[in-house]
Amino acid sequence: MAAERRPPRGYALLPALAYQALGQRSMAAVWVGVSLALIGLAGWRGHPGLWLGVGLWGLGTIYDAWRRLSGRRPRLWPATLAALAVLYAVGWEVTEIDLRAPFVRFEKMRPYLVALTQPDLLTYPTERQVLRIPVEVPCRSAPQPVTVREGVEARLSAGCAQAGDALTLEGEGFPPGVPLELWWVNPIGERQRILQGGRPLSVQADGAGRFRVAFLAPRAVPPGFEPPPGQSQTHFLEIHTVRVIGGPRPSEALLEVAEKMGETVAIALLATTFAVLIAAPLSFLAARNLMGGSLPTRLIYYGMRAFFNIVRSVEPLIFGIVFVVWVGLGSFAGMLALMVHSIAALGKLFSEVVEHIDPGPVEALTATGATRLQVIRYAVVPQVVPEFISFAVYRWDINVRMSTIIGFVGGGGIGFRLSEWIRLSAYRQVATAVIGIALVVMALDFVSAQVRRRIV
Repeated sequence: MAAERRPPRGYALLPALAYQALGQRSMAAVWVGVSLALIGLAGWRGHPGLWLGVGLWGLGTIYDAWRRLSGRRPRLWPATLAALAVLYAVGWEVTEIDLRAPFVRFEKMRPYLVALTQPDLLTYPTERQVLRIPVEVPCRSAPQPVTVREGVEARLSAGCAQAGDALTLEGEGFPPGVPLELWWVNPIGERQRILQGGRPLSVQADGAGRFRVAFLAPRAVPPGFEPPPGQSQTHFLEIHTVRVIGGPRPSEALLEVAEKMGETVAIALLATTFAVLIAAPLSFLAARNLMGGSLPTRLIYYGMRAFFNIVRSVEPLIFGIVFVVWVGLGSFAGMLALMVHSIAALGKLFSEVVEHIDPGPVEALTATGATRLQVIRYAVVPQVVPEFISFAVYRWDINVRMSTIIGFVGGGGIGFRLSEWIRLSAYRQVATAVIGIALVVMALDFVSAQVRRRIV
């Protein structure tokens, strides 16, 4: 019996040729594809270390090809490690990972962390007396002190400022020991507390009714809404004299979070319900085992699959932006965005459930001469309903979380209010919203898990 004739070992210098000579065409194609990709990445970034990785990949595959040509066991893992090193190095650089940033910029996060320990949950009914001091933003001339007298006297170190400027406020004639809150009001009437160290600044007048406090002028308008060069806006610094006149009660932020969370859950519920009603019948058209009988049904199958895949590839956030432009700001836009994405996601899942049913009942009914609709009604639907319900409940759980994000682009719900509080640096209200979101998501996750456990 003649010995098996092996290709020359010199082919190992070009691994693709060696793999091809050994009949391993897929390996040859993979080697060519990976080599071109690695060379392209190294040429793009231009780092010597990446070229070294490409060289190690080449040497590793030459070694593997030589072993295969010698009749030994393949050993591709060194080359694979070199290729992965190149891929991860490029990925690390492209994503601009900076491990020092969380520590260097920790001060930016401190107000949020502090606020999480002091959420705005309770408040006390109060009686307020408000004194307003106009502040020109930015300065169009040299800053001058401004004094306001309305029974009491308040003197601000500068009647004009811009965000970040240091200001000093002095007062006389205020009631001793009564808390004084400082608020900043922008030209459209939005208020925000003056903060110091991430906490709302609150002062008290001494026994003689005097106080003195320093603070920084906050950024009260979003970037892009500043006045044109040479013009200014009139803001107001408000001094609230606050007297407590009752016991504790839920704060406005807590009540608003409760209301908006209900709205968020409703958005997710309606979006999921409508999506199920549309996706369930469409899923039968995207099941290969039901639509593979003839050319027209196969075309419908491929069309539905393509529709589901295309729509699923678009993030709900993008749909949210589209529907906000289309139907306007509010919950309706958010509901439509989640519904469209859910139709595609559930349609894909439902069709896969249909494809994995037991074929026995289908074949039995088909053998009796039942129509296609009768087969679906009596052989398919009873098998898929429990998993359809399970996926629908799980999708509702997902949509509740997604509706929070949709709100950031104007899709209503808690996300819309949360984005406003973040923009206004209302950290305690942000903390209240975060806690509310976490509690609702945890509750729905528990309910979803229980429902799916009982059904499936």
